[in-house]
Amino acid sequence: MAAVPAVPGPAASPSLASAVRALAEVEALDMAFAASLDARDGTFRLGHMSGARAGSMDGLVTAVGQGLGGKVLAVERPLAVADYARAPGITHQFDQAVSAEGLRAVFALPVRVDGTLHGAVYGAMRRPVEFGERFLARMAATVRAAVRPAPSRTHPAPGPDGCDVLLSREEARELHAVLRAARAGTTDPAARSRLDALAARLHQPGAASPPAVHLSARELDVLALVAVGHANGEVAARLGLTVETVKSYLKSAMAKLGSRTRGEAVHRARAGGLLP
Repeated sequence: MAAVPAVPGPAASPSLASAVRALAEVEALDMAFAASLDARDGTFRLGHMSGARAGSMDGLVTAVGQGLGGKVLAVERPLAVADYARAPGITHQFDQAVSAEGLRAVFALPVRVDGTLHGAVYGAMRRPVEFGERFLARMAATVRAAVRPAPSRTHPAPGPDGCDVLLSREEARELHAVLRAARAGTTDPAARSRLDALAARLHQPGAASPPAVHLSARELDVLALVAVGHANGEVAARLGLTVETVKSYLKSAMAKLGSRTRGEAVHRARAGGLLP
């Protein structure tokens, strides 16, 4: 899906505006802006531009999984590129608009409020820069502080078994990937069944109906590890497969999910209740 001019959509989240204002105050950055997620159709819209010169990016709409921000929305973790136009691993629908703004180094961070993904916020510079892990961690902390809701005295909601939910969404996803890898590494039917049940509780708590798309156990094993950021070689090592076999399972899962990129496949698998 190519980037297209914006059409009327849901109201932008005030939290995204707050996140952009927080990044705009970082002296090193030349520009800050946001991607507002529309969960109804799996698209996002760029806006809340701070530091823009050309206005070439404001209002662009494209699909989750596309571009840097779309990939961040799909995998829900920070990502950065030192030189946007030359960056591998992302689609490049926005290249012309990004070039018009003179942007080179770009990072994007997911923005969540009360556990709900609202979109992503970007910081950018007009020269190539390698954003280090410490810098990204500091920017993520800045954004979290900007969007943090007022303290609540409400006790955490109980989970489906009556116990408090203690895992964050990121921890649940990491645990799910570990369980899938453990399942792949055992031939004991009873152990596999138990690991399947535990993994299912992480991504389908109280689900009323089964997912519309069925992935094989191996496809789900591969996609669960891809979803938490592992490259094909790492997935192969963890599952005891060849890289080519991993690529085959991933290609099959993407086809079943109607996805053109691995990030889009992860997003659709989560939306369909196949991944946490």
